[in-house]
Amino acid sequence: MRVSARHFLTTMLCTTVAVAALSFALLPSKVHAQENLLGPLGARSDGAGGQGSSNMVLKAREMQYDQDNEVVTAIGTVQIYYNGRALQADRVVYDRKAKRVRANGNVVITEADGTKTYADNFDLTDDFRDGFVNSLKMVTADELYVASNRAERTGGNVTVFQNGVYSACSPCADNPQKPPLWQIKAVKVIHNQQEKMIYFEDARFEFFGFPIAYLPYMSTPDPSVTRKSGFITPRYFHSSRIGYGLELPYFIDLAPNYDLTITPGYATSQGPTGQIEWRHRTLNGAYSVMASGAFISDPDKFANEDIGRPNWRGSISSKGEFWLNDKWRFGWDGSLLSDKYYWRDYRLDNLRGKTEATSTVYLTGVGTKSWFDLRAYYFQGLTTADVQKQLPVVAPVVDYDYIVDRPVFGGELGWNVNLTSLTRQQAAFDNILGVPDDRCINSFNPKTRVNCLQRGIDGTYTRASINAYWKKTFTDTYGQQWTPFAYVRGDLGFTQLDGNPADQFVSNKKNDTAARLVPAIGLDYRYPFISQSDWGTQIIEPIAQVILRPKAMQSGVFPNEDAQSLIFDDTNLFDWDKYSGYDRVEDGSRVNAGLQYSLTTNGGGYYNAMFGQSYSFGGTNSFTRGDMANTGLQSGLDRNISDYVARVYLQPVNNFAILSGARFDQKNWDMRQFEVGALGTIGRLKADIIYARYDAQPLLGLDDREGINGKAAFKLSENWIASAGALYDMRTKKFSSSYAGLTYVDACIALGMSVSRSYDTTSLKYDTTVQFQLQLRGLGVSGSPKEFTDKIWNNDFDNLNVTKPSSYTDRYGNLKTF
Repeated sequence: MRVSARHFLTTMLCTTVAVAALSFALLPSKVHAQENLLGPLGARSDGAGGQGSSNMVLKAREMQYDQDNEVVTAIGTVQIYYNGRALQADRVVYDRKAKRVRANGNVVITEADGTKTYADNFDLTDDFRDGFVNSLKMVTADELYVASNRAERTGGNVTVFQNGVYSACSPCADNPQKPPLWQIKAVKVIHNQQEKMIYFEDARFEFFGFPIAYLPYMSTPDPSVTRKSGFITPRYFHSSRIGYGLELPYFIDLAPNYDLTITPGYATSQGPTGQIEWRHRTLNGAYSVMASGAFISDPDKFANEDIGRPNWRGSISSKGEFWLNDKWRFGWDGSLLSDKYYWRDYRLDNLRGKTEATSTVYLTGVGTKSWFDLRAYYFQGLTTADVQKQLPVVAPVVDYDYIVDRPVFGGELGWNVNLTSLTRQQAAFDNILGVPDDRCINSFNPKTRVNCLQRGIDGTYTRASINAYWKKTFTDTYGQQWTPFAYVRGDLGFTQLDGNPADQFVSNKKNDTAARLVPAIGLDYRYPFISQSDWGTQIIEPIAQVILRPKAMQSGVFPNEDAQSLIFDDTNLFDWDKYSGYDRVEDGSRVNAGLQYSLTTNGGGYYNAMFGQSYSFGGTNSFTRGDMANTGLQSGLDRNISDYVARVYLQPVNNFAILSGARFDQKNWDMRQFEVGALGTIGRLKADIIYARYDAQPLLGLDDREGINGKAAFKLSENWIASAGALYDMRTKKFSSSYAGLTYVDACIALGMSVSRSYDTTSLKYDTTVQFQLQLRGLGVSGSPKEFTDKIWNNDFDNLNVTKPSSYTDRYGNLKTF
């Protein structure tokens, strides 16, 4: 069982008492001990006493020694400190003849980890291996509670609590006799310190003092264990396709560095389910393998899905990473599914919400001023719109960045290299006007191609690119910052089309070679005006950038596979090349200008605003030239004078911020795109919400988009948490997904219920899932009360599974619309 806690049920019968008694065996028969008594303790051959260099401190109002009977007695507020432990009692007696140590009256033993044991009296042998305690109460450092009429220790490591009570719920301060929220009462509670297990015999599980279950035998690891085989918190769920379900994970601790988790389950409408996960940590890395599956007894429930009538469904996933040395690491992260709807239908918690299964293997190296990355990708689509033959296999993708480790002409010299090769079995078209697929064919001429876009070629495409640059920043006597720069970009590409070239929008050749070269020089200019006052610092900063470039010297055609996402906003206003990938390159001369204001207050607030525009003034404006996906058109950059872009960032306190961005038409100031979001914690409310609106871009196949996406958690009271999240499409007036949950949590229990709905584009209906979860601190869940409640509070907010809306994602992860 995966638990972690501090030491629990440490040595109950403290060794301090006998050592203290022996230390005073030669004192006179009656001594008034009003001061601390310090003295070295000799090492004992049987190991029961203190260490040779240990010191003991004893306080008592009176010490007595009966020489005839060989009995040493400490009386009156006895306090003994030894080896990090403390003993308090009204009276402590050491009987040398009987070899017994007895403490009576208000006995409190405090261990080094903070665990406290309360008792009326205890009696143990002087080797401290065996003994018993009457009327015991124990409180561990993590505030777990054990009570017993009598406890007996045997063998030095096994403690038996007679008529024991175990709970993580603290007693009621106003009424200590009131039963806790939950507790386990057992005829015997056995703690085996060697096995680090707690066993319950003839146990009753009680809620609010009422027994709800009887177990003749049960066991759990003690909270000092960080890993132990056992059951993990079960998961209950309900879905319209698979019915009501239960999953009961069982964790098997095979070794400190590897384990196995088996999760059998059952869904009432379909039958058995199962999941198995193997995890292994080595000296230089770790990896995991997870397989899951489900038997299908009613395939008609999935009739609207194009998966046929399978008898079973499943998936296998693996992830790993290994450090080859201090600079190089090798890893992978991959998944294969029986069908693209399996993860969605069975609501796998750690896999849900994905729109595609991306598998990758990689080799990465990091130097002082260099970076190398070699990868391969395989994509499996998980949505209705995905056609597997239209998804590429990308291998290899090589990136290499290097910065010369010494100044060159006083500045920084470096280069970036990229090599990408991909293969696709079938061309991917996007019918932007809803025309049939065959209307997309025979439209190679861009002047007649108005109905369709091409998202990917049919065949193989390989491109190698290099970008070498130099830049230097200096500040003059007036505080102006000047950064001259220069770069040259070169590309070489090879395209091999499997189908008829006339059917694609790339080239009229089946095999084509392309080359491209773009040199550039430029200058960045900034002039910050700084004003300092008693309440903060203000900065007003004009920014200007000029880039001189000729039209790209190019032969052949480069398909646009990795640069189909282009969003013009404040974040890329001053980029040397505003395209998101290597397949497109910005050419022609351009001026970018803006004004930035920032304010930092002494109270920790931060405020920032930016406004700017871009101007094409020489050569060809590359954003007016569409490609097979029309990238650049209707972007706000496709005119010589661009649209205006703006940003406002407000952070009045550390835990709350508002961010807004917008693009305005440069002619009439119409708002073309707008986003505003807020994130933070205000009192009992934790929220993350964003509103976005985007104008239609018909040449890109995009209609008007407007929606709200948010998630929030609110503490209704000290113990109740409400959470919710939703993605709402304001154009269709439908919720794409939504979530609501209610959780009760206190120092010893967390009980939650959640309901989630998602719109199924296959059946055009909503799919509803209901889940229940119960966690008991001290039984499979560890930590202090604060750690336990904080974890539940954070999970209720972080696990809403609501993602930022997007309508299309490039296969390289570039966000298409938002």
